[in-house]
Amino acid sequence: MTNRRVFVAGALAALGPLAGTRSAWAADAFPERPIKLVVPNPPGGPSDIVARFLAESMRAELGQPLVIDNRPGASGLIGTAVVANAPPDGYTVLVTSRSNHIVAPLVQQGAQVDPVRDLAPVGLALRAVGILATPAKSAWRTLHAFIAQAKAQPGKLFYGSAGIGATNHIAIEQFKALAGIELVHVPYKGSGPLITGLMGGEVQLALLDFSSAQAGLKGGTLVPLAQTGSRRLGSMAEVPTLAESGFPRFDPSFWIGLAVPRATPVAVIARLNKALDLALADTQMKARAQVNGWELVGGAPTALEATIRQDMADFPPLVRRLDLKA
Repeated sequence: MTNRRVFVAGALAALGPLAGTRSAWAADAFPERPIKLVVPNPPGGPSDIVARFLAESMRAELGQPLVIDNRPGASGLIGTAVVANAPPDGYTVLVTSRSNHIVAPLVQQGAQVDPVRDLAPVGLALRAVGILATPAKSAWRTLHAFIAQAKAQPGKLFYGSAGIGATNHIAIEQFKALAGIELVHVPYKGSGPLITGLMGGEVQLALLDFSSAQAGLKGGTLVPLAQTGSRRLGSMAEVPTLAESGFPRFDPSFWIGLAVPRATPVAVIARLNKALDLALADTQMKARAQVNGWELVGGAPTALEATIRQDMADFPPLVRRLDLKA
């Protein structure tokens, strides 16, 4: 019996190093097939635009295509649930943002997914400058003029959002409180329809991601009233920041990152994180960032984890105060 115990113990000891390298083997082999990049928003929005650029850049490092899968609905929770319930093998990755990761679960009653609990961060891709915009057919050209009109006609002007609980929904609610104005909310099903509605004059104000607003700004159908960056973008040097417009504490920033199912092996997450970092360091990606008003971030998964932690400290009390419910 003693000899048998010694034999078993020796065998287990011999297997120990092999077991310890199993995750390393998995990372070396990963990926062996295409990766699904789930965008929980319709085509044309900021997350979709970023996803398509990342898919192109990350393919070089991963050696496999990244296939975009748009799954809009429920303020991003449908696509989020698709990833949360997927096998934790790294082949289903979520393009996540503050809207679906933080705000939507707080607003949507009976949400079946908890992104903070069910997903593991891969990395923080970028922070994006937002633009407070109005239709070109409107009468005002400054934020002060818009506020003056809203005060003169309380409840008569409309603002749009990408959906109830979307980042730009809560941001405009913050803005209303700070400016002391009353606007009527019109929720759209994503950023693409929102931009179309704003261009058409269905609503008079919206907070848009800089990149998704470009077509309207360049085409002359949208007019920028203010930008959310800490300093003016070089490409929009004539547009004041919110701080310059009298709102120094109003920071409705956009962020976009990647996440996977919570039980995904650490080595696989590290492989995806490396591919993300290399994509963000790519010269072409940097040029796109300059054009689109993005601040590329990257770094370890802890960067996204820290951002999520800060948002979870800030947003629940805000949502309760605004009594936002879908």
